[in-house]
Amino acid sequence: MSWIEIILIGAGLSLDVFAYALCRGAVVGEVDKKSLVILGGGFTLWNLISLTAGNFVAKIPVVSKNVEYAANDWKYISVAIFLGLGIYLIIKAARGKEIEERKAERLESRQFAMWMAITSLDVFIAGIGFGFLDTVFFKTFIVILLITPVSVIAGLYAGWWAGCQARKKIVAVGGCLLLIGGIELLIRLT
Repeated sequence: MSWIEIILIGAGLSLDVFAYALCRGAVVGEVDKKSLVILGGGFTLWNLISLTAGNFVAKIPVVSKNVEYAANDWKYISVAIFLGLGIYLIIKAARGKEIEERKAERLESRQFAMWMAITSLDVFIAGIGFGFLDTVFFKTFIVILLITPVSVIAGLYAGWWAGCQARKKIVAVGGCLLLIGGIELLIRLT
């Protein structure tokens, strides 16, 4: 995969995290450095673990052996994974509930852990897609490592400043980026 494809897909995935951080930023009285470090580091760590696990699943000998025999088919399955993730995010945005914004004294760590796990499922599935394409793991790791904390920090500040009314649109844009990355990959493979 090219850097552009990896960055498009990484940016699409990170907008889901951005939307969560946007909503969290909208309810805090003040964004402090401790919250930035905890949320940025936590989401980044969860996403990197998920990416690694997804890539590992694609490299399991049984799966990997099948990849050798059906290499061309697996490439199209990878495209379907990225397109499916894009469609999922667009549907998620369309069905999303409105959130009532009320200031909170502090953010709950259990909520963080739950949302970190939920948003990292997309990255796990994308990791499988990257693995099927034999994408250089270091490239995907670096993109997720750089984009995720920026998304969290930007989302917290944007939410604190402007609220979370744009959450659905941001998730839909993330889905569109995944669709664009998947379509570009499909065009390149055919």
